[in-house]
Formats: sequence, C-alpha cells, structure tokens
Amino acid sequence: MAEVYLVVDRFHQRQVALKVVRTAGAPSEERVQLEHLWVNEMRLAGRLKHPYILEVYEAGTDEDRSFLVMELVSGGTLKAHTRQGNLLEMPKVADVVFKVCHALEYANTQGLLHRDVKPDNVLLAEDGTPKVSDFGASYLTTSDATQVIGVGTLPFMPPEHFEGAEPNVQHDIYATGVMMYNLLTGAYPHRGDSQATMIFEKLHGAPVPLESRRQNVPAALRDVVELAMHRDPRQRFASWQAFRDALSGAFPDLGETEGVGESARFEIMRRVPFFQHFSETELWEAVRIGVVHELPARHEVITEGTEDTTVFVVEAGELEVVRKGVRIGRVPTGESFGEIAYIEGTERPRSASVRTVTPAVVTTFAPAALREASQSLQVAFGRAMVRQLVKRLFDSNDRLVAAMKVRTSV
Repeated sequence: MAEVYLVVDRFHQRQVALKVVRTAGAPSEERVQLEHLWVNEMRLAGRLKHPYILEVYEAGTDEDRSFLVMELVSGGTLKAHTRQGNLLEMPKVADVVFKVCHALEYANTQGLLHRDVKPDNVLLAEDGTPKVSDFGASYLTTSDATQVIGVGTLPFMPPEHFEGAEPNVQHDIYATGVMMYNLLTGAYPHRGDSQATMIFEKLHGAPVPLESRRQNVPAALRDVVELAMHRDPRQRFASWQAFRDALSGAFPDLGETEGVGESARFEIMRRVPFFQHFSETELWEAVRIGVVHELPARHEVITEGTEDTTVFVVEAGELEVVRKGVRIGRVPTGESFGEIAYIEGTERPRSASVRTVTPAVVTTFAPAALREASQSLQVAFGRAMVRQLVKRLFDSNDRLVAAMKVRTSV
C-alpha cells in the first residue's frame, strides 16, 4: 500500500518516518478498500496523542502522492518476539499488553475501534515502550459514514465477527488476548492451517491450552489470556480497565517494574479527586510533567515568606497550613495547595507554611512546565483549581455560620 522512508525534518531538527502511498494501480475491489483505509489513516493524523500510540505529525498530498509524517520508532515490531528463541519474559509480556490496553482504551474514548490489533501493528521504542500503530482499519463508532467492514487479520478476529456482529470493544479485547497468547507461546491459539478450518475452530472448537505450549505460566496469567479471548464476548473482560486490573492481579509488581512508571502513575493519579475531570489525554500529559515526592511526617513543604509558584497535589496523607505559628487549615488527600500564587503569576512571598502531619505523597508541577503544557491541560488545571477554591470558600462560610450560631446561643 505504501513505502516508508527515514527522513530528516529540518524544521523541527528530528528524524521521522515518511509514509508515501504507492501510485494507484488498476482499479480493483482490493485497491478501493486499501485507498479507503489510507484515507482513514490520513483523517486521524494528529488526532491521537498518547504515549503508547505512534504519533502522526502531519498528513497531506503533494501532486499525485499522499503522505504521512510519523514518529520514528527504532525497535521494530512485536512480531519479532513471536518466534521461539526470541520470546519475551512473562512479566514483560504483561507489561507490554498492560500498556496496549491503555492505548486502546484511550482510542475508544476518541470513538475508535482499532480492528487490527496484532504484533505487527505494535512498534517498540528503543527503551522497549510499545507504540500501537496502523489505525487505517479503525472503525469510527460516532460516524454515520459508510465504513469498510470485514477488515482485520484472521487469527485475531473474534468468532462473532463471522456471525455478522457489529464491531465493538470486545473485538479489540479478543484480538489483544490472542496477541498475548502469541507473544507467550509463539503460536496462535487455534491449529487451523487454512482460513476455513481456523474459522470453524473459532466457532466450534476450543483454543490449545496455553500451558501445553509454555511451561510454568502462572495460573492467574493463564486466566487473563483465556478470559480475553473467550468464545463468548459476554464472558470476556467488560472493559480495558478490567483487563488491566486482571494483569495487575497476575503480576502484583506490574506497576513497579522498570519501564511501566508512567502506566502506574496514570492509574494512581486517575483516582485522585483533583484530577477527576481531566480527560485521558490531559492526565497522561500531567503524568509526564509531574514530579512525585514521598515525604515523612512533620516535613515542611512550603516555608512562609519564601518565593515560589509551584503547584502541589496531595496523593496520600494529610498536611496542615500554618501562619505565624498558628494552624489555620488542613490539606487532605486529593486536594492541591500553592495554587493561588500560581494563578496570580507573581513571585511574591508565600503567606503561610505547609507541612505534613502524616507521611505523605505529593506531586509537584513546576510553573514553567505548566506554562509550556498544552492549552487543554492548562485549562484543566485552571478549572480544577477554581473548583477547589470554591469548595474552600463554601467550607469556610459553613464554619463561620456555625461559629456565629454558637455565639448567639451563648
């Protein structure tokens, strides 16, 4: 369908991948479908921004050729790790699939089903980070336009596809389960060596047991794979979150292993009330610019009289606000502090000190990082800060009214 070149983007001073569609051949049904998939891919250029999705910087047409300018990823594809002798360690497979689940969940929030999840379409960065690619076959759940049906790769297609079911998230979950099986064993879950026999096995047979093809697979991991590619879509994971939770159950240290820091941070931060109205894209960006600090009890985080406009968000623990030695407030888990100085935008002395009451986990956001963040993230932070300031105002008013009632009764 296309040729891909390694080129230099002289404007941004970076190497990128340039994908150029081949000159159209004789009209055919296959050619029409390929062109439709190419248009799909061009339409999505720049729309999907996620750390585990290959970024497309630009799309366009130059004379009689169409092209895409894409992020350059140098580690090849997962296909190389589906061969005996080059299989990944089981924790690494879980790590990769965990991140792919994140990427596909994000795509779903953008109204997209991938429909061609397989090792060939997951690239690896130099550090091993997976990047889901090739959204040309994607199905737009929010579009009324005519879309290509019947795309995909046979071993990864769910049984219900051959029964005429409409595309839905269960199709991608099934394909991800098959990909996981493929990465763990180097084989497909069905033995069929022709289209007809494989389809028959999908509809009427049972997958080859995972443990018969790879020894010492933890029962919890085997259960994850079997549920993800269950014959009955109602028995599969109901959501990507459920899929990830099961992976975490199979490998409790998944969020702590090398290379999954961003995934673990995302899971933690999405549960913090301050971030509850952030979109997935905004939260991923916040993950990348935030710095986590684990602090002991009685630790002074902000000192009265110092100049600073850092924003702090409390992920765990409790802090107190002290002015001239008198406690004037508290900051519980899930709230922020330091936001007034940031909103004012002036380096004026802090009016109070803030220190931990209990051991705490606090994430800091430097003012320079927030200023350079996307407009969307800046708006999300602004709204979260305003909501919190309004809540504090109401809480303060309630305390004042309660105090006045006590004085009146006396």
